[in-house]
Amino acid sequence: MAYENTVLSLNPDGEMLAPHEAVLRESGFEVISVATPLDARFEIAMGRCGVFLASSVTSFAICRDLSGLFRQSCPDGLVAFVTQSGDYEVIDADIFLSLQDEPQSLVQKIRSEQTRKAS
Repeated sequence: MAYENTVLSLNPDGEMLAPHEAVLRESGFEVISVATPLDARFEIAMGRCGVFLASSVTSFAICRDLSGLFRQSCPDGLVAFVTQSGDYEVIDADIFLSLQDEPQSLVQKIRSEQTRKAS
């Protein structure tokens, strides 16, 4: 996957995913942080994403829609979702995290899923 180390982060409030974005950057990922679903659609259409990161700050309907679009445009990519509540079933994601999880665990889960998909 050409862009496996590129993460598209939909971070509308600029805060909830900021710790995750920082840890990803420190771990060698390129993070494209966008604030709106329209910007996310544009980046997904460009096909430059290895991981789509979203959170429960964005409505579940929008997350589901963008996740589906991401899977069409980036079929080898991963979808990661961070939630405050534990509503893990509302979006089709490869990786789920709670806000109580350490942001570093996202990197570990991404690497683990990439290894699993590659084999």
